[in-house]
Amino acid sequence: MKVLFIEGKNLDALRGLARRFPHPYRLLYRAEQELYLLEVWAYAPEMEQAASGLEGFRSWSFELLEEGSREHG
Repeated sequence: MKVLFIEGKNLDALRGLARRFPHPYRLLYRAEQELYLLEVWAYAPEMEQAASGLEGFRSWSFELLEEGSREHG
């Protein structure tokens, strides 16, 4: 599964991009830098193209290799 990360300072633009597509996502915020990060999973190529067209944003895509969790007991 591919994961796309899009970083920028405009929350409305990231939120708008995320809601244009049906892919699961998380929107993160780092207050110290006033920076938002949109994380999208299992996305279509059209979403990556749309992200590259956003001015003032950076994006990266990665292939998911492993997921883990810890059992508490």
